[in-house]
Amino acid sequence: ESRPMKISHTAVFHNRIRRAMRDTRTNLESTMVPNGSARRMSAALLVACTTYLAVDTFFSLPSYVMEESSRGLRQDSRRNSETEQTSRGLVAFLYCTVEDLHEPEEPIVPVYSAAYPGSGSQMTHYLYEALTGLPASTDWGARGDDGIYVALKTHYPARKHYVEGADKMDRAILQLRNPLHALPSHASFIFEMKNGIPDHTVYAPAKFWTEWRDENFDAEMESWVDHLEYWVENYDGEKGERIVISYEDLIPKETGPKTTAYISHFLAQSEGVTTIFHEKIPCVWDKVVNYEKYNGRRFLNEFLDKNEEWVKRNVGKAKLMIEKYPEEIDSHVARKLFNFDDPFHPHASRRQGARVEYTFTEEQLETMLNKLIVLQDRYLSRGTEERLEGILSRYVAEVKEAKEEAAGSEEK
Repeated sequence: ESRPMKISHTAVFHNRIRRAMRDTRTNLESTMVPNGSARRMSAALLVACTTYLAVDTFFSLPSYVMEESSRGLRQDSRRNSETEQTSRGLVAFLYCTVEDLHEPEEPIVPVYSAAYPGSGSQMTHYLYEALTGLPASTDWGARGDDGIYVALKTHYPARKHYVEGADKMDRAILQLRNPLHALPSHASFIFEMKNGIPDHTVYAPAKFWTEWRDENFDAEMESWVDHLEYWVENYDGEKGERIVISYEDLIPKETGPKTTAYISHFLAQSEGVTTIFHEKIPCVWDKVVNYEKYNGRRFLNEFLDKNEEWVKRNVGKAKLMIEKYPEEIDSHVARKLFNFDDPFHPHASRRQGARVEYTFTEEQLETMLNKLIVLQDRYLSRGTEERLEGILSRYVAEVKEAKEEAAGSEEK
């Protein structure tokens, strides 16, 4: 299917400049004398007129065209210095910095940062701080009446601990993530805690995931639904008490900056809270979200290979994990930890550690799908939760696709 060509406003601007230069040159050259000082004066006049026309053309264009041209220049600048900016796996923007945190001048009331475990709340914790310059905390580490935090992270009621000193807290940011991915992420956190590994550093092995999933799926799925319902029912979005965001909208460059701007606007409505200029939001999104993305969890094989200090302190645990999850450890890592040379040692023939794929049974996917459809229908019927309904619709579609794939795999 053919599509009409999209013409860049920047290209239009450049074409105008080139046309103006060509016309001016033609007109002036026709009047230039063949030699002497008069020719030099004509040449100078050509340069001056061309410059004037270029500037006049540029500033006569709409502001969004000027911005597009400027953006193109910034992109070229970033590309030229790319080698200096890729230390964390991405091209970072140079025209903004994340400010140091400071306490507010007057006591402030934080908003709830409500998320089911495994939904990326640590990432948004840093994002809230970067947007405001104010510290954020958790329901375990701070109180609602401390007066210095812009947001307090909580998993309530998915986890029973509630924010203390929260009498004045009346606004919430509900962060969702498809349970198809939130449950495996939460399982990875459980694996880290059980093995004394710093959180948000290692993906749970497939074997651990399968055992945890089958033991906890029903309870965790109920908890995911209860968590959503609690924050939607108790904080009115139409009255400005709540907004809903999704992990899936924060990560991609196509939607991440826009979602971050949505968050920034909500935080700025808190008394005593000032957020960064709107123009800086894409840059701050890049610095926070992409940093978390590229410095997040690793697979067990890579973690054991790269984190020598942790392995030295926990040799016994490392060896036990290799023995328990050998299918995810390659021979190089096993040899380094076990110090063996026998090529027939059980670990010597292991293939490279595989990427973990977290799957659900077809029955579990059916349960997940039904619960999501019930939620989708409920909030669609109200007609006041368009953003939430859109998020749930995408979750339903993704789970349907996973269910079809699971059914196809079983048939094979």
